[in-house]
Amino acid sequence: HSPSSFDVLNELPDLVEEERQFRDARSPVDLSRWKEYFMAHEIAHQWWGQCVTWRTYHDQWLSEGLAQFASYLYLKEKYGDEASSQVIKKFSQWTKKSSRWGPITMGSRISFHNFRAYQAIIYDKASLALNMLKDLLGEEVFFQGLREFFGKFQYSVAGTGDFFRTMEETSGKDLTVFFKSWFDSYLLPEVRVATSVYKKEDGYLLTLKISQLREPFVFPFWVEWMESGQKVKKMLVVNDKNEEFEFEMRGRPIRVKMNPNMAVPGKFF
Repeated sequence: HSPSSFDVLNELPDLVEEERQFRDARSPVDLSRWKEYFMAHEIAHQWWGQCVTWRTYHDQWLSEGLAQFASYLYLKEKYGDEASSQVIKKFSQWTKKSSRWGPITMGSRISFHNFRAYQAIIYDKASLALNMLKDLLGEEVFFQGLREFFGKFQYSVAGTGDFFRTMEETSGKDLTVFFKSWFDSYLLPEVRVATSVYKKEDGYLLTLKISQLREPFVFPFWVEWMESGQKVKKMLVVNDKNEEFEFEMRGRPIRVKMNPNMAVPGKFF
């Protein structure tokens, strides 16, 4: 527990059933296989939730989502890419399972119907959305935006719109579609990806045709393949319903994987 200015950590007693899910590996928010998770999450609340707190229930993710994202960043820094991938996959699986219960900005109302869905959406889906925003803007701009937001609203309340406007001002980009689709909608992308490899005189050409079957989302789309014995990972920015991308390479690509770490929750086929 993280009240203002200090954290409380305790061995939990035998819990009633509805509380036991906080320790249950089947819980959307439980990352206790990495022992520092709870400490990192609760310390993060001193910034997100205490120093800057949410204005209404719509904005609750500004506490829990940002704290969950901060703990993910800590685990990634300490344990590396494998742990990062495992955490992101868990967040994505729970988001896909629970998204139908409502958007991030439905906030605590989701918990009245399904408490695990509330955790999956307010903690995990919000973390995924923040991670995607970091990839889209680049780390330098993203973290500068967080610092600007914190500086503007420390020791006060903030709303979702305040966060969005700060990120737009910092980045100089129109993020309307990104924020609307990831925070205000319960839907997730449905994406068809067609890949082709062509032989050229001096190498190979990998083409990707990406089609969104619903209203288009904006998201960073990671593609991974093996080339000449080396793993190659590239990020594309998808912001339209139908797009085509090309990669030229000297060696033939094999084991091409789309969205390999499930960093974008949704259906890809």
